[in-house]
Amino acid sequence: MNYRNRVFWGTPMLGTLLLVATIPVQADEADSHVIPAVQVNADVPEGEGYITEDRAAQSGKLDVPVEKTPYAITVVNEEFIKDTGAKNVQDALVYSSGVYSGAFGFDTRGDWVKVRGLDASVYKDGLRSVYGSYNSARPNVYALESIEVLKGPSSVLYGQAELGGIVNTVSKLPKPEKQGEIWAQVGSYDRKQLAADVTGPMSEDGKLLYRLVALKRESGTQVDHVDDNGFVFAPSFTWLPTDSTTVTLLFNAQENNGGISAQFLPAEGTLLPGVKGDIPVETFVGEPSWDRYDRTQNEVTLFVDQRLTDNWNLAATARHTSSETETREHWAAIGGTISADGTIERTMHMADRATDVSNFDVRLEGKMDLGVTRHTLALGVDYQDALWEEGNYFSDVVATSTINLYNPQYGNVVYSALDPEDRNDNAIRQTGVYLIDHMEIGNVVVSGALRHDESTNKVFVVDDANTESDDSETTGRLGLMYQFDFGLSPYVSYSEAFVPNLGTNDGSSLAATTGEQQEAGFKYLNDAGDLSASAAYFYIEETNRVVPSPGQDSVEQVGAKSEGWEVEVKKQLGNLELLANYTDLRVVDDQSGERLPYIADRLASAWGKYELENGLRFGAGVRYVGDNVGFDYAGSADGVGAAPKVPSVTLYDAMLGYAVNDWDFSVNVQNLTDKEYVSWCRGQFATTVYDCGYGETRTVTANARYRF
Repeated sequence: MNYRNRVFWGTPMLGTLLLVATIPVQADEADSHVIPAVQVNADVPEGEGYITEDRAAQSGKLDVPVEKTPYAITVVNEEFIKDTGAKNVQDALVYSSGVYSGAFGFDTRGDWVKVRGLDASVYKDGLRSVYGSYNSARPNVYALESIEVLKGPSSVLYGQAELGGIVNTVSKLPKPEKQGEIWAQVGSYDRKQLAADVTGPMSEDGKLLYRLVALKRESGTQVDHVDDNGFVFAPSFTWLPTDSTTVTLLFNAQENNGGISAQFLPAEGTLLPGVKGDIPVETFVGEPSWDRYDRTQNEVTLFVDQRLTDNWNLAATARHTSSETETREHWAAIGGTISADGTIERTMHMADRATDVSNFDVRLEGKMDLGVTRHTLALGVDYQDALWEEGNYFSDVVATSTINLYNPQYGNVVYSALDPEDRNDNAIRQTGVYLIDHMEIGNVVVSGALRHDESTNKVFVVDDANTESDDSETTGRLGLMYQFDFGLSPYVSYSEAFVPNLGTNDGSSLAATTGEQQEAGFKYLNDAGDLSASAAYFYIEETNRVVPSPGQDSVEQVGAKSEGWEVEVKKQLGNLELLANYTDLRVVDDQSGERLPYIADRLASAWGKYELENGLRFGAGVRYVGDNVGFDYAGSADGVGAAPKVPSVTLYDAMLGYAVNDWDFSVNVQNLTDKEYVSWCRGQFATTVYDCGYGETRTVTANARYRF
């Protein structure tokens, strides 16, 4: 950041420089900003509806409602997750503006989410939760209170962060009132699931609270011999020693067992005509006796909230996570030749991975008046120390391991071909200090933030010298909003992000990926709170993005641009809930102007739910996903450009439910018409089109809930 920009960022927070000195004085004078006594989850009512803009998002790190922030934030609450029958985070975000969820179709490996056409960082309860790839357990949505999407560069809040933004999952924690439910679910592909969520006081004086979330699932999938089994056990306890103090401890043990649904089937037979027609969606090209993808994860999280004065409190979140995964997999050889009868060689892949992560965030939060200005502030420090390891690795095409795509026969595991090796391990240590100031002057909002990070990224190289890179970055954010009395709030904002890159290329360390965003839009929430609307135009520039190089085993760093607009509308009309979104964007390589791969250029969705007085309810949704392209592996050499093009698709969802006394019954259907479609293709080199993947076929789940 140059000197001119440093002065620019410092200007809106001039008043906050006196923060520490003025706390005692302002605590007595600013009665209008009194922080109430601690209440545990008291602001999350049951049956709240889909409109959440009048509440603060945890990912913003300030107690400021979403409607008053000059940045785009989407919050998906538990009610919407249940109504739409979302089975994972990826499902829960398909009706969110600016979000392309499920970019790689049906996938048991994890949740694939792109925000504003770029990758997003994954956080849990305000702390980063994913480091590396295929080395952690997929979050279970039943253990979540909500999912937040902070759109665009957000390094000023979280340090190293992808330019697309932040996807933050918010865990269920104890509530002061006794309540609970038991949930049984059955569904397509022999899905069976049993879960419970119980919370309330453990002591008569209400000073000790508990919550227990538990789930066990056994399920097949749309791919033969690929299961999606798992469990989660998440007890939490809250201690309220005084009206000013809360201490919460959350344990989370999770396990996922089964296989990998991504078979990397050839384009011939999926996107393109095949030698014997279309390859069936359920085709499994692995070995049932060997293929597996097993994940375990254990973590403990500590939340502390201490009210210091009427206007100031100290908040801290700390977590330790350990996880392990074991991968054994076959897939159709990428770019391999298919014989006339449909036989193709296979790649054998195996790897054992593990992560060990400790991180925390501690911040001083408060409200104060300074002259005619009203401030909501946070001054904090966060730290992350993560190590992710990979070993027992083998991945290669095995000529004697073949399979027929149209009539697979199993039992040909070529163990003799396996020659596993150790792999480089990676570590990161980062410390960040940040200051956030949300300032109101009458109807004007000026929201600014400044952050400095020091980080060390280290690669533990097998049989060679380790490589280490140190990064020091200062990032900022500034937003300006005007709040009209009738609920309309137009705004403009600017934000920055950086992501250090591990490893080297041709002997040189990779430069950090950096970027910035310009955004303009408006938010609207009427006085009754039953109509919200938002729209935003955004322009993001990314530099030093790492992509595969046409050269073998090498990468190159290039730029990218993402430009587009998004709109979101939510409406409550009596017993009717409506939600609609539209996103139009163009994401291109900065040098060639080609579209970036695996990103739909247009997204539109709408969901509605209506409840009758007799307890019957029904819902329906429609999702349009525009076309996308694969990666251009040849560069400009062949003149083909980014290819192939994957066609757009329109999908429909439905829900039917009935509530009587303490019981609730419902049926959810995703992809109602059972549309079979290709969701993505890897790319193209000259005339060779690489592998593709199918989207999720129709799934039906039936639910019975008993609430008490």
